Amino acid sequence: MNTKEKVYELLVESADPISGETIASELHVSRAAIWKAINSLKEDGHSIEGIPKKGYFLLKNSDEFNKEAILNFLNDSNKSKVIVLDTVDSTNTYAKKLAEEGCLEWTIVLSKSQIKGRGRFGRNFYSPKGGCYCSFVLKPVTSIQDTLRVTMITAIAICHVVEKLCSKRLNIKWVNDLYYNDKKVCGILTEASLNFETNLLNYLVIGFGINLNLDSIPSDLENIITDINYTGDKNKFVAAIINEFNICLNLSMQDIVKEYRNRNLLLNKQVIVSGGESGEAKVLDITNEGNLLVRFNDNREVILVSGEVSLKEIENE
Repeated sequence: MNTKEKVYELLVESADPISGETIASELHVSRAAIWKAINSLKEDGHSIEGIPKKGYFLLKNSDEFNKEAILNFLNDSNKSKVIVLDTVDSTNTYAKKLAEEGCLEWTIVLSKSQIKGRGRFGRNFYSPKGGCYCSFVLKPVTSIQDTLRVTMITAIAICHVVEKLCSKRLNIKWVNDLYYNDKKVCGILTEASLNFETNLLNYLVIGFGINLNLDSIPSDLENIITDINYTGDKNKFVAAIINEFNICLNLSMQDIVKEYRNRNLLLNKQVIVSGGESGEAKVLDITNEGNLLVRFNDNREVILVSGEVSLKEIENE
């Protein structure tokens, strides 16, 4: 760790204000180096207060993302490298480039906003400030079929963290959208690099964008999206998702599907299916493999392995 990271760690661990002299003595650096580190942490968005004759202390709920803070909250097994950006075209695009260059597993890319946020099928993903836009690199030795499982695990991990930190229950719209009060709050995008010789994955990039506390919502999206009104420490929030994801990797497919079924936003609802099979259908279940079972209006029951479903607006209901 560099001096700034060590200073931050001391401030986090200290329940009381800690003087610059004490910090300098413990880290074996000059007072000037401590002053520089404190100012750098403030510039990164940390709320650090100085009390005359007592020292510095950290206001625990940081309103800005910061790599040192996130690393501090991450479990040791998930720590690699954290990159925090003010804005980026897409965190997934950025993370994929790092993965191609050979970055370590669990490299995390986080941005306060995205200019060209991407959803499934290349759609734009609304990514203003007030959200959490994060992608991380996983390097599993597994097949392309496992991408569905990873997407499902990401959704479950986010649901668990939101319940724990916000006391809000999210539902899942198969396969990668999370909803609160019937409005979208999160989208997930999993992308992979496949080795065609072995049919195994070189890496996975898992990206998620979640609306934490948006300043405003465009009028054309008011009936479609909302936020979870999270006002706690953003660094703790994103680290908690990565930690929970790692824990959920140990879930059996049976447990993953069980949770998806319990949170299934679409169960018994009429939907519009597109991509491959298409038309109006009723959602019957999530299969044991994590796919969607629907019945089309012509009474055909079809298992959807891929494609897109959207809720059908039915008049007079």
